[in-house]
Amino acid sequence: MDYSGLLDDMARTRTTLDMLPNLHTLEWIYEDVDCMERATLFMHQRLRHLIMSAPPLRHKDRVSFFVDVCVRAPYLHSLDLRVPYRVHFIETAILELLRGLPDLKKIILPEFFLTSTIVSELSRMKHINIVQFEYGHEQGFGEERDVDTFAPVLEQGAFPVLWDLAITACIGDVMRFMNVDFAPINLTSLYINTYVEHKPEELHTLFVMLSERCCRLSQLYVLLAHHVTGQLELIPKNQITFNTLKPLLSFPNLIAFQVTHKYPVNITLGEIEEFACQWPSLENLTLNEDPLVMCEFTLDLRALVPFARHCPKLRRLGLFIDANPAKIPPTLELKPFAALCFLSVGTSRARDPEAVAAFMSHLCPPGCKLEVGVTWTTFGTRSCRVLDDHVRVEIGRRFHPWKCVRDILPVLIQLRREEREKSRALREEVEDLRTRNSLLMDKVDMKANDSCIIA
Repeated sequence: MDYSGLLDDMARTRTTLDMLPNLHTLEWIYEDVDCMERATLFMHQRLRHLIMSAPPLRHKDRVSFFVDVCVRAPYLHSLDLRVPYRVHFIETAILELLRGLPDLKKIILPEFFLTSTIVSELSRMKHINIVQFEYGHEQGFGEERDVDTFAPVLEQGAFPVLWDLAITACIGDVMRFMNVDFAPINLTSLYINTYVEHKPEELHTLFVMLSERCCRLSQLYVLLAHHVTGQLELIPKNQITFNTLKPLLSFPNLIAFQVTHKYPVNITLGEIEEFACQWPSLENLTLNEDPLVMCEFTLDLRALVPFARHCPKLRRLGLFIDANPAKIPPTLELKPFAALCFLSVGTSRARDPEAVAAFMSHLCPPGCKLEVGVTWTTFGTRSCRVLDDHVRVEIGRRFHPWKCVRDILPVLIQLRREEREKSRALREEVEDLRTRNSLLMDKVDMKANDSCIIA
């Protein structure tokens, strides 16, 4: 439906300069220049949150449009900018936009838009506390070459209140950035995305550095997205291991961790036990549940048990496992998860779905959702989102048994819950009967002691 005529009539007949003067949030997504210009009708000094498309690529004067936005709505607190082309064509305009929004607290851009220049400008903003990028067609696709190097220039007082940062950069650039003077070491959330191939030793060094520099960090997400179509073959020395991840246990406040890599994590059940035992505050752990090389399993269903036993606050867990009923431990030894909401199995393998679901029903609380599938097709450049044919076929083959588990699991969880409630009610009834019996026996003893016997 075309609202152009209606908007033009509103512009002509309004009695005050500010249209909808109490409006605090505006979402204006458009494709043509005329629609773009009409967005300014609803911008005023009380507007605080703006979700907006960038000017179309054919629109030459992008800077002047953003300057107009700053003049009309200078006190924005959050900006979500959707751009369907690479940052190279609009970087200068974005810099002008940022300079005209002194109160900005949060910014969301497409992937590959957080260049060194833009991050340097953001570092000088006094109120910015969240710097993020989002994936997907709606947000827009940039190009990886625009962030090939990441070396923002930080001055004294940089990022005075920043606590949430997402960046696309190689690990070496991230380490240099976090080690420079005036680095944002007070972060509580850090998301690192890289399309460069890295060795596990580099990842280990990064974790050690962050544990020493960023003591307030509570959430750490690392996406190692490098893969070449047609060249997926397991190289064991390049697998992430327990030794790679061990520095995570040195973070004093870390409660959420996610890592994604093309190879499965090479970690044993004993090491999983140590991980869970030393991390009782854990709330979110996603341990590469959807590798593209889907072989060489080191974990099975028993890997769930330590987290249920030692991590009472755990709400999300993602593991790559071989769900083989032959290795299922006795169910009587199991302690259910206390708070688990999401269990992600990614590209794991399930054999005998009914038996797998029966085992998991002892661990998963009511309402816990089972997630299956890959995330690799949701990020990166178009070439990165293309998977090998045999990978897609194998993912599809593994999906169906897990779908069966997902369908059965809620019913079995409910049955387990009812069984536990009946068992608890029976125990309470038995305890009540024991108490009554004890009281009656006490009364009998009292009467016996009160009786008088005359010889």
